[in-house]
This record gives sequence, structure tokens and C-alpha cells, in this order.
Amino acid sequence: MSRQKVKAERSQTPRRTEPLQSRSGVPLTVNRPELLNDGTDRDFRKLVHNIFAFMARHEAIRDGHARQIGLAGVEYTILISIGHLGLDGDVNVKTVADHLHMSGAFVTTVTSKLQTLGLAEKKQDSVDRRRISLGITEKGRALLRKLAPYQREINDVEFGSLSREDFQTLSRILEALIASSDEAFALQRYKSSIKDASKVA
Repeated sequence: MSRQKVKAERSQTPRRTEPLQSRSGVPLTVNRPELLNDGTDRDFRKLVHNIFAFMARHEAIRDGHARQIGLAGVEYTILISIGHLGLDGDVNVKTVADHLHMSGAFVTTVTSKLQTLGLAEKKQDSVDRRRISLGITEKGRALLRKLAPYQREINDVEFGSLSREDFQTLSRILEALIASSDEAFALQRYKSSIKDASKVA
């Protein structure tokens, strides 16, 4: 199909128009029809606020797990991630950073702290000495074994409302939302940079 024909067809297609504010007069925070219900974004706002509420509770629970073994929440998260990722092969800073969607610099800082505590270790690759692998020490594994019974009981209750199908669906949705949130954050930074540049001009 020629570009001229595609352009002509697009010009003939009526643009979908959505209200910019709800019937109450409060500005809409989304514009996609999939996210609106009866012309309002109330369901969307409820979803977002429920995500905030769940994450606050989950972070509190995560921090509680960490306190059981004398660690900060993020230290516990990175320690247990190194252990689980190690089941699939070598683990390095990038492996952990990609898994947790964190910066490599931050993971490096925390793993250094875990190394100082004697919970994690760094090893040079025998072939490529530039590569550093991460692992958990026996002391670190002992702490995770000590935590596990308590952790299982709490986690089973926290996620007790999910069926296996719910769990798998939620996992897929969260992965998709992380990817689209990265795109939204990049767009937000870009638009902010344009705004800042116009102020300077």
C-alpha cells in the first residue's frame, strides 16, 4: 500500500475524542477508554491507590523479614536474590540489578555491605579476571535458613487470596506494568527536560 493511500485513509478516519474531565468537573488523569468507566477515572484512581496501599504493606512485611535476621530491607532483598539467582548459574551485579530493576551502582554498594557483614562473597572468574561473581557465604545461607519457616508462614497469609491462576496472571501483569512504567518514566523525564530548556531560553 502506498504512503499516499495510507495517509489519505488516516485523514478520513475520525479521531476518537475523549472528555478531558469527568462529569464532576475534576480533570481526568487518564484518557484511554480501557481505563475509563462511564466517563470517569474513578476505577483507575482506585486501582492506583490500592497499588500504593499494597506496596506500603508489602514493604513493611519485607522489612519485618529483614529485621528477623538483623538486616535492612534492601540488604535482605539483595541477599536472597543472589541466592535464588545462583540456582540458574553465575550471578554478578548486572544479574541482580536487572532482576530487581535497580541500578548497578546501588547493587554494588549493598553487596559490598553484605560482604563486610560476611554474608556475601565476590569471586574473580578463573578465565576472565575482569568478571566478578557474587555468592552467599555459609553464614548468609544460615541466616536465610533460620528465616525461612517464619517467612513462609507470613508470605502464605499475605498472598493467600490468590489462586494459582491468579498468581500467574498477576505475575504477567506486573512484568508488563514494569515495562510500560519504564516507558512512562522516560517520557516524563523527556517532557520535563523540554520544559526546563524552555525556561532557560
